[in-house]
Amino acid sequence: MKFLVLLAYSAVVSATSYFLTVFAPGTNVDGGLFNAAGQGFYTGTSGPATSCPDDVKPCPEVQGTLVYAGMTGMAVAVPGGQSIYVAPSGAVEYTRAHSTYIPEGSIVGGWYNKTVLSDCDPTRYVYDFLSTDGSGFGGVKVCPDIESYMDGTGASYRLYAGTKGFNLTNCIDAVGLNLKPVQADIGCWQYL
Repeated sequence: MKFLVLLAYSAVVSATSYFLTVFAPGTNVDGGLFNAAGQGFYTGTSGPATSCPDDVKPCPEVQGTLVYAGMTGMAVAVPGGQSIYVAPSGAVEYTRAHSTYIPEGSIVGGWYNKTVLSDCDPTRYVYDFLSTDGSGFGGVKVCPDIESYMDGTGASYRLYAGTKGFNLTNCIDAVGLNLKPVQADIGCWQYL
């Protein structure tokens, strides 16, 4: 029995990348899978927007939108990676490939593990957000305000975090983000 427990523990510890889904019980977005596109995270798209240059052989197979633990970055093969940050507007975004540019006033970090207890459901562990600028703003929000450049992609909701500059209405306050471990180390070469 000890051997089986140890194997299960090893499998959990070895996961380095994760799918993101929204945890918002009782809403139409609960369980929605986030895909990366246009430097943001959206539900409703058929998959992530990715790219791999012609001179990279072989291009890694696209595994979906994968992030590293702690929401520190995208799980990509491109040199330099792609960091995740929260823009002043609250939009959860990631850097372009080959760039470390993060807009002034953005927040890097702020994601933490939260335990959700319920009398009816099993205990859950989700990621939540608390601004690191000392403002006390936080929380995970999923908003139906989709940019026009995403028209035709199926995008229905975009991922936001509570910040001083967040001012959208008609959003759903999610309990947090589910991180679903996967066996793949990377999701693609780069996300667009």
